[in-house]
Amino acid sequence: MNNPATIPSVSSLVARYDSCTTILVGSQATTDGSRIIARTEDHDPCLSKVLLVHPARKNAGNTFRANENRFTYPIPKTAFGYTSFSNGLPGKSADEMTWGAAGFNDKGVGMTATETIFASDAALKNDPYLPDTGITEDSITDVILPYITSAKEGAAKLGKIIDEKGAGEGFGVAFVDEKEIWYLETGSGHQWLATRIPDDSYFVTGNQGRLRQYKPNDTSHFMASKTLVKYAVDNGLYNPKVDGEFDFEKAYTLHDDAKDRYYNYPRVYALQHLYTKGIKTRLEKPDGFNVFERPSAKMDIDAVKAGLRNTYENLGRMPYTAMPDYTLRPISLFRTQQSHILQSRNGLPVQIANVEYVSYGMPSISIYIPFYPGCLTDFPDGYKKVTDGSADSESAQWKFRKLQTLVMVDYHKYAPIVQKGYRDAEMQFARMQKKLEKAFIAESDSSKALGLVNAFENKVFTQALEVTEKLTNQLFTLLANDLNQRYKFAGA
Repeated sequence: MNNPATIPSVSSLVARYDSCTTILVGSQATTDGSRIIARTEDHDPCLSKVLLVHPARKNAGNTFRANENRFTYPIPKTAFGYTSFSNGLPGKSADEMTWGAAGFNDKGVGMTATETIFASDAALKNDPYLPDTGITEDSITDVILPYITSAKEGAAKLGKIIDEKGAGEGFGVAFVDEKEIWYLETGSGHQWLATRIPDDSYFVTGNQGRLRQYKPNDTSHFMASKTLVKYAVDNGLYNPKVDGEFDFEKAYTLHDDAKDRYYNYPRVYALQHLYTKGIKTRLEKPDGFNVFERPSAKMDIDAVKAGLRNTYENLGRMPYTAMPDYTLRPISLFRTQQSHILQSRNGLPVQIANVEYVSYGMPSISIYIPFYPGCLTDFPDGYKKVTDGSADSESAQWKFRKLQTLVMVDYHKYAPIVQKGYRDAEMQFARMQKKLEKAFIAESDSSKALGLVNAFENKVFTQALEVTEKLTNQLFTLLANDLNQRYKFAGA
């Protein structure tokens, strides 16, 4: 391990506090030929998060109106049904809840939004963000996912919105379907680049624009704002005679400052070294990080979970001790609100081709629950229970968060217990999935087949809470005994 980065001041990190980590995996880089998009959402451990199913609609309103700024956009009257992992807002309907975060729609298109990224001051000087009227992270899923039929269409639609309305902030958004993955990054208020993820590679990022290459004539692999290169030239961001081939990251994004070396680069470094053994990159030389890497071994859902759960154990670090190690920002954080993995598979009936894995709270000490959005009509009450930011006894969010809070009292003593309990449950879920899918394919009665999926989903959502309660009681018992030993006074 190289010398740790200098710890930045608290004030220098304020702009980076709402932050996420994204992992995208192409079909030839997975064990089963599926495509995977995944992300953590890191902000506030007490913020209400709810799982929602939005039904398909006809003759709906023709204008989308954001809840958190004045952004509006015309939408079709017909909307596909879709799932979302939204911010729960007390007193609001499902349609009024923001930050949809991730989900699949009825057409089998999935998306995750968003990865917060940052443009340079020079890029924003003559094309600033439009936070009051531009599209922002809280609206992206809900204004796009109900109206698209492919991943590429999703990226194009988001690009069109940025062209017309501007971006209210910097972000990266991924889309997946039965053929491909597309990822879009903003460069300024109206500039953007979208790239098709290579089938044989994976892509990882942590709060920084990382796309670099752009080939305008290769429309099968690239899309961009019409003036992407021209704006860069006109504003001194790119000089073709001096700089050579256009580099989106160097032209537009904020990179290679003190905060990046603490906050962003370590996540890319750790994940690339986790998935690609023997690469020679160094943390202090981030220019050497490839945008896309090929894994040493093909990746599966468990490999993606391991990435989202990473606390730099593969770098020999232990950040969660009695004296926390703040030298590098890990991937799995206590303030993670939720994380998710969306898997698009081929060769299966459409109802079970897509699987969504969702996890509440800190990924390294939480459980991923699988469900099939193509069959789901609702979530159990606890998973859609809105809270006001205070702990309760009904919401799934707080049942998971209470256990995680106990773990953090002594992470390295208690985390292995929770991790084993959840790992055993996830292995059972995987066995149940294989059995379910085999039975679904064999069942000729469609209503009975749907019933099999519904029974599976009810069981895994229920079992996730049951194992959480069991682990919570186990940790309370251990903690009580630990405290008894710590405060042991002589006498009867």
